[in-house]
Amino acid sequence: MSYLDEIKARYDIKDYVESPVKIPELPTEGIVLIVGTSGSGKTTILKTVDDPKPIQIDYTKNVIENFSTPERGEELLLACGLRTIPAWFRSPKTLSNGEYHRFEIAAGLDQGNRVIDEFTSVVDRDTAKSLALSVRKYFDKNPGVLYIASCHRDIIDWL
Repeated sequence: MSYLDEIKARYDIKDYVESPVKIPELPTEGIVLIVGTSGSGKTTILKTVDDPKPIQIDYTKNVIENFSTPERGEELLLACGLRTIPAWFRSPKTLSNGEYHRFEIAAGLDQGNRVIDEFTSVVDRDTAKSLALSVRKYFDKNPGVLYIASCHRDIIDWL
C-alpha cells in the first residue's frame, strides 16, 4: 500500500468522480452578487461567466497614470471609493491594502474586467459600505454587468 493510500485509509477518504455542477443562468445586466463561505465555489462560478484577465499595473507610474486617460481614472477611482486624491499621485506600491484593493478594482474596470472576486475582503466594514455604495451609483449611471463574489453578506443592502 502506498503512503497516499495509507493517508486515504487513515482519514477514510473515498475516491469519487466529480459530477458536473449545474450553475444557474446568471443575469446579463446589473450587479450580480454571489455570496458564500470560503471554498463554496464562488470563484468557480465567476470563471464560468468571464475568466478575469490579469490586471496590468505599471508600478513605475503613479496610480492615476495607470488608467487609459486621467479622466477615466478619476471617474473609476471615485466610483470605487478611493477618494484620497493625494493617493492618486503616488506609486501603487505605497497604497495600503484597502487603497490597493479599490485601485485594483478601478483599474480592472478600466481594462474591461467585469468580474471582481473577494470584493471587500481586505477592507473594514465602513470602507466596504462606501465601496459598495460607490459601485452601485456608478453602475446606476453606466449600465452594464458586473459579477461580484464575496463572503460578506452585509454588502447586499449596499449594492
